Amino acid sequence: MATWSVKPAWKKSILERNYLRKDDNVVMIETTWRSGEFLVYTDDDNPPELDSGVNILNCGYDSEMIETNDGCSEDYDFDDCDDDVREWLENFFEEGNSWLDLEEHGWMQDDCEMIIDCEMIIEKEEK
Repeated sequence: MATWSVKPAWKKSILERNYLRKDDNVVMIETTWRSGEFLVYTDDDNPPELDSGVNILNCGYDSEMIETNDGCSEDYDFDDCDDDVREWLENFFEEGNSWLDLEEHGWMQDDCEMIIDCEMIIEKEEK
């Protein structure tokens, strides 16, 4: 088994997408990170084959996040919400609330993706 450090080659290329669900409504929060690092494990000494846009947490290899640094933007997607919920969410965020506060209002974490949206620097970790 080999361990590989995986980092984006460009700044602001890690997209964290958190999906929260309440009833039939889903909101997606996308945070852009300036930099970060992940570990990917392979069964042999061949580096992992990863393409730009990969969800590193579901890339066909065992992987883990080491760190992300400096969240530089946050966007919300309410497309999968009905009109009343969309209006409530817009007001909720305009009032300065964080998406982390949604759990207090019955929203549940559904899924998380960590997208590396550029070429990657993949280096073997020495034991």
